[in-house]
Amino acid sequence: MSEPAPGGPEVTVERVLGVPPAAVYDRWFDPASLADWMCPRPARLGRVELDPVVGGRYRFDVEDSGVELVISSRYLALERPRLLRFTWTCTTWPEGAQDSVVTVTPEARRPGATLMRIHHALLPPDVVDDHRHGWDRIGAQLAHALQGPR
Repeated sequence: MSEPAPGGPEVTVERVLGVPPAAVYDRWFDPASLADWMCPRPARLGRVELDPVVGGRYRFDVEDSGVELVISSRYLALERPRLLRFTWTCTTWPEGAQDSVVTVTPEARRPGATLMRIHHALLPPDVVDDHRHGWDRIGAQLAHALQGPR
């Protein structure tokens, strides 16, 4: 399966999380967990469908201030616990917008801590700032979720 070429407008955010890389990685595949942290508030994740294999599809139904949208596409790389790459398409993007590509790299830091880097490439130019802010909020929400009981 060929991957879209990297490039175009992009965003990178980083956050240190107080758990090992495998714990961070696994949260990206837990539907109940995703519903808790995946969308920057006040947006809420509704239906979550995951087929976490390379080439498998995913779909997130999102409600954001009265607007319903769907984020979907396919998994490109799954290398637990160090790499997750997937395409990202949103129903609110302009017609003809190509899939963008999200790469998540949980990297071990000190014992029991992870530097999570989220890199989102090939974004439509008019959504870059929204995605920078959104991924930063999502990182903060994931950090908060990881502090709670599981």
